[in-house]
Amino acid sequence: MSSAKTGNYRKFVLASVFGAIGLLYIGIFSGIDVSPTPVGFGNEPIVTDVTDGDSPVVKKKKPVFRRGPEVVALNQYFKSIGYSLNDVTEVPRVYIKRVPKGLDELASVDERKTLFLRIMLPLAMRVNEEIGARRDRLMAIQAKGISGIPVSASDQKWVDQLMKRYRVTDGGVTALLERIDLIPTSLILAQSAEESGWGTSRFVRTGNALFGQWAWGDDEGIVPKDREDGKTHVIKAFGSLMDSVRAYARNINSHPAYQSLRERRATLRANGDLISGWDLAETLTKYSERGEEYVDSLHAIMRVNGLNELDGLDFAAGDVPPPPKVLASLED
Repeated sequence: MSSAKTGNYRKFVLASVFGAIGLLYIGIFSGIDVSPTPVGFGNEPIVTDVTDGDSPVVKKKKPVFRRGPEVVALNQYFKSIGYSLNDVTEVPRVYIKRVPKGLDELASVDERKTLFLRIMLPLAMRVNEEIGARRDRLMAIQAKGISGIPVSASDQKWVDQLMKRYRVTDGGVTALLERIDLIPTSLILAQSAEESGWGTSRFVRTGNALFGQWAWGDDEGIVPKDREDGKTHVIKAFGSLMDSVRAYARNINSHPAYQSLRERRATLRANGDLISGWDLAETLTKYSERGEEYVDSLHAIMRVNGLNELDGLDFAAGDVPPPPKVLASLED
């Protein structure tokens, strides 16, 4: 073989090798989800000149994702108090006021989901605890009535206030007990994840609006960017994530659109059956224009993320250590 042909052959082999390496890099890293990560977060391509070939080979640098200080601090805080979703049996009373800045920039879907669920779980449990306390008081008032004991003026005033808040026009305490009842934690978590994009939507980041509840009047909330001309609704804003969960629970327990959920729950309770988020989700075809598809989404979120296992948990006894200063604004 002549020296000219030998040189050309070597160039061909080298070019083939570098081309294969380039394809290998692309094949390895093309499956990494970097779409949520802004430019400048370590996933820019690196261009390397190759003198043995006719053109440079473009290689991709392995992504290095930076986490915002609030995300890092919150993860570290949860770790310091032993709060994990793996085999969790008791939940600390940690009530986070808003989602941490940078949650929407996390490229790891699993990390984003886990952090969001750890934020939401104590909030959902606390709201159910409040509902349970109201329910216990109502049952005590009902028991007095059955026993012939007169209801005190303060108790009657409180019942009247609840009837107005929960849109009860007749039936008294019995009707209230059908409405003031627990919402399974798994359902609260699934709907908050679905409605807020796992805590990344503009509405939750700017107004703690987890569930996309409507209100009227621009001073009440956030104007949707895609709101049609002539429409006046806004997405209701809240002072904290806890307030958003409370408003959601009252909406589920009072709005006529969710009567079927309350009836299903009452039937399950009367029969002594488990009140599960999976069963109640089946009644929420009116929560979204997507109807049955929306229910399927909730079921998928519950199934994939093991949310049913988070129902029925208890709060851990005792106080938890205070969070670091960087989280002070996140605490309720």
